[in-house]
Amino acid sequence: MKKRHPIFRISLALSLFLIGLIAGGALAGEPTLRITIDPRTGPPGTVISVTGEGAQADKPVKVAFVTSGEGGTSLAEVEVTPQADGTFTATINVPGEAECKTYAVRAEQINPSTGNLIHYWWNSFVVTGAAAATPGATATGAPTTTVAPTVTAGPTISATVTVTATMTATPAATAVATPTSAGGMPTTGGERAESGNTTVIIIAVLAAFGVVAAFGVGLWQMRRA
Repeated sequence: MKKRHPIFRISLALSLFLIGLIAGGALAGEPTLRITIDPRTGPPGTVISVTGEGAQADKPVKVAFVTSGEGGTSLAEVEVTPQADGTFTATINVPGEAECKTYAVRAEQINPSTGNLIHYWWNSFVVTGAAAATPGATATGAPTTTVAPTVTAGPTISATVTVTATMTATPAATAVATPTSAGGMPTTGGERAESGNTTVIIIAVLAAFGVVAAFGVGLWQMRRA
């Protein structure tokens, strides 16, 4: 039997090495970002304290008040720089236009060089508020009453007395509005990383070609043997 050409072993070894790099890079880049917020509910204008951990120290963290934790529209946002250990704190206000329903406070990190999302984490926030009471109606009292003139033996004396009464209705009681759920949003959201990294894509393509080449060479050599 003829010996197999070294290119088979080289291609197979290179492919396994590249696949190992991809797997190792995926494990090393697993996102760890987490946040907690306090309070978890309140009316518009509430100041929310955000405490986070697991951020990459060399990249800013964007904290936003959003309509949905899974990429919803941002209504307010701030940017903070994490500490060397990946922890960070921030405060964000519930916007005045926020309705009485469930929103989310979301923290995320973006790779500045590629614009790719690295990881994120969010917690739900329930906006509460007071329903405006219907103002009471103002009632006007009885019309003006004129007293008949008093006649004496002397000169005639006329006296007029005007009586005006105003009654103010008691305003209706203020009712606290019940928040509604925005699509059944859960209380917290899982982290997620979107690679889109050009290097990872190139390595994956090379690994695929390497595997195909290794098996192709192997089959070719088996036929020649």
